[in-house]
Amino acid sequence: MSLRDEPHHQLILQNDFANIYRVAVPPNDSTLMHRHDLPYLAINFGAGNITNMVQGQKETTLILRDGQVIYSPGGFAHVARTNSGSAFRNVTVELVKPQGTARNLCKQVVAGPLACPQEQQQVASAKGAASKKKSAAGDADDVAPYFETDEVRVEVVTVSMQREYVDESPKENALLVAMTNSNMSAEVGGHNASFLHSGDILWMPAGEARKVNDFLGTRSNFLLVSFKDATAAKP
Repeated sequence: MSLRDEPHHQLILQNDFANIYRVAVPPNDSTLMHRHDLPYLAINFGAGNITNMVQGQKETTLILRDGQVIYSPGGFAHVARTNSGSAFRNVTVELVKPQGTARNLCKQVVAGPLACPQEQQQVASAKGAASKKKSAAGDADDVAPYFETDEVRVEVVTVSMQREYVDESPKENALLVAMTNSNMSAEVGGHNASFLHSGDILWMPAGEARKVNDFLGTRSNFLLVSFKDATAAKP
């Protein structure tokens, strides 16, 4: 069974770069056997305890954390069953193009060493120093690089009362995924695009100015998936 035919997977957006699914498996339930033919990212919402039954392999138990980001090159079929009365929720971003080499940045997403950018290491060792580098998206400690492939870069961005995300001339298409407890408003191309809460998504085209802020003035996080091929793509 293909991913889009599996009833727990709801297709919410697709374009030339990605097919995005909202996934919800209630407590003590399971998906049907389905294929992951393409590489994908999965962003978990809430703690999860599932049994993963990959076709042709021994079943394993996965303990998932809220906000955990998973990358898989795909090429397998499986069933996911919820355990211990807990639900399973994620947003799955199926990546249409071949991804090439996968590399950790500042977060252990795949097996292998970390390759944290130098400015992030400086912030970690001397947070708050006056010499911090600025980026289009704010101070370096507001943007945590997680992971990249040859085609995408994955970061977690924090916005709060006095610190909004702004990119006036983005060179890449990007997908925003609002993480747990997020309360954000977003503008794209100078127009109010959306109010965003946990699990909501927003496609942000290259070349159109972006602004994201926390409208409750608390603290919100979102996952930003940037597509390195800047060819225009509309949902």
